[in-house]
Amino acid sequence: MSRLLLISLLVACTFQSGCSSEQTVDELLQRGREAIRIEDWDSVRQIKNELAEHKDAQVEIQFLEANLYMNVLNYDAVMQRVGEIASDKRIREDCMMLAVHCFTAVQDMPSTMRTLEEIAVEFPDNADAHRLLIANYYDFGALQQAMRHCERVSELVPEDPRPDRLMGLISKDFEKNELAITHYLESLERAQTDSTFNQVDEIRTELAEVYIRIRKYQDAEKQLQQLSSDATETIQATALAYRAECAMALGDFDKAEKWVRHSIRRSPTLPHGQRILGLIAMQTGKPAEAKQALENAARLDPGNDRVFFQLSNVLRQLGQTDAANEAFNKHEQIKTLKLEYIELNVQAAQQTDNAGIRVKIASIAEQLGDYQAAVSWYSGALGINPKNEEALIGINRVRAAQQQ
Repeated sequence: MSRLLLISLLVACTFQSGCSSEQTVDELLQRGREAIRIEDWDSVRQIKNELAEHKDAQVEIQFLEANLYMNVLNYDAVMQRVGEIASDKRIREDCMMLAVHCFTAVQDMPSTMRTLEEIAVEFPDNADAHRLLIANYYDFGALQQAMRHCERVSELVPEDPRPDRLMGLISKDFEKNELAITHYLESLERAQTDSTFNQVDEIRTELAEVYIRIRKYQDAEKQLQQLSSDATETIQATALAYRAECAMALGDFDKAEKWVRHSIRRSPTLPHGQRILGLIAMQTGKPAEAKQALENAARLDPGNDRVFFQLSNVLRQLGQTDAANEAFNKHEQIKTLKLEYIELNVQAAQQTDNAGIRVKIASIAEQLGDYQAAVSWYSGALGINPKNEEALIGINRVRAAQQQ
């Protein structure tokens, strides 16, 4: 082929639509999505202007505009555009997520949850929707629903240690020990390849607690020995108390006392250390020391019925019958509150829009001295009804108590 003919063909090709480098509407939409993903808003605006030169690109333009408005927190403008274009299958999933973020921003939790559940049904592989459902259900105390979505994220993202970590914690709190162990071990396995995950020490400590419950003391010790050197003071103090409990169970009281006193020095306000010190004193024939340690534990952890039961036994051994009966009655009272707490948790899981149940649960948590849980439950009630007076008063009362 002559050089002149080749040049002629190239020139002709530039004037033919089949050889044009102009991008299609779908290609521009894909570019826009990528720019949104990396938050390159200048590129998003440029692509929107390019789309304006095409016929029948109004949906794509509005989609990019909705994201631009979301970036500047103009939720009304976002919802206006989303409402017009959300039926388009290509962008429906994205539009629904935009709506979720708008509802969340204006604290419309019923609409947030309803939309997230719709996404989970219509787009069951949307891991982000499941993660948001996990967070919200956990805050609302709907732990069964949170577990369900954790299971789905665990399936969708098999390298993520977080869903199994939470399932382990929930299972532990409800004393489903074998299930807790399974999830904790799975989370630890996944954590080996996730450099962003920083809860390994917490998992090992919680896992040790579960092993101790089922008398697998060597397994508990194995986990505690693997704690990192930069674990927090609280975690290290808790680990020392658990090691003391393991040593005590295996009959090595000298080592147990050494560990527990080390734990108390690290964290004097840790109730578990005082409780173990009291148990060691009980089993080594020192009831007066046991009384003092268990009274300290009861003061630090007023919602622990086991402490009051053990204290009642020590007081009875010391001949202090009235005080022993008072401690035992406190033990029974806490047990009753905890049973009510569990029953209300089940109801809360079934009634995700019931603020009143959450206020009741928060009140029980407050009575048990679990201020963190109380704040969470009061917050959950306010997420459903921001004007709930009992929740507003309760959360302010608890926060004031936390600062004392």
